Amino acid sequence: MEFRRSIPADATGIARLEEEIFSDAWSYRDIQNLICTEGAMCFTAIDGGEVIAYVLGRLIAPEGEIYRVAVAPAKRQRGIGYRLLDYSVKTSKGQGLERLFLEVRSRNIPAIRLYTAYGFKEIGTRKKYYKNPEDDAIVMLRAHSSDMQF
Repeated sequence: MEFRRSIPADATGIARLEEEIFSDAWSYRDIQNLICTEGAMCFTAIDGGEVIAYVLGRLIAPEGEIYRVAVAPAKRQRGIGYRLLDYSVKTSKGQGLERLFLEVRSRNIPAIRLYTAYGFKEIGTRKKYYKNPEDDAIVMLRAHSSDMQF
């Protein structure tokens, strides 16, 4: 398995997983545009030539925002999401990352566990933020501090 910064060719595999996993899947074009945008925080896990996980986000130092973290359903519960998130954060640290935000569906317990295990803390809620199905968003933050190294 290889972790790397996403390249435009990864957009096809990412879009395929988006369709499989999310009810509000991003389009191939949106994914490719983000990957090609300055300040993109886009990382991909490749196994056997296939995209099996990805992190999509944006970095405007000193803050970053994670938009998506996804792992292929057949590859879950193996620590891939955690390791790819860690790779993404550590790679972005050199670009001035100090604080990282994300939103997660309040009912997405596996994702909340992942983010909590990685040091994110809940800082707020956005009521009825998500549609299809309707759900609240939990806003989370992971900040650099003396006891939490990126």
